[in-house]
Amino acid sequence: MMDALPNPHPLWRKSSTGETARDAARAMAPDHKAPTLRKRVLDIVAEHGPIIPERALARLRNDGVSTVLTSVRPRFSELARMGLIVDSGQRERAEGGCNAIAWRLATPEETAAYLAAREAGQ
Repeated sequence: MMDALPNPHPLWRKSSTGETARDAARAMAPDHKAPTLRKRVLDIVAEHGPIIPERALARLRNDGVSTVLTSVRPRFSELARMGLIVDSGQRERAEGGCNAIAWRLATPEETAAYLAAREAGQ
């Protein structure tokens, strides 16, 4: 697995001016929790995928990580935008009763194709 993952997002939304929004964003900044949690989620997908965020959360908690689903779900989105995980095509029932994407680790070829397409502006 990768040792360090880039941060795909600015610290906070430009439209967000509240002090609490900035504080929350800083708490997930590159030198704080988000990269660590993102790496843990990537490792879980690699070892246990295809997996939905709810099951990943359960695994994190079993490993002693104190976190919530609203912190885990965005890590899946970030990893997908980075081309590191992809939709497996499988669906599982999520917490709210709706179907959720079961994510799997992207192959090196899938990651390369995704990054090339993104760079080309597609």
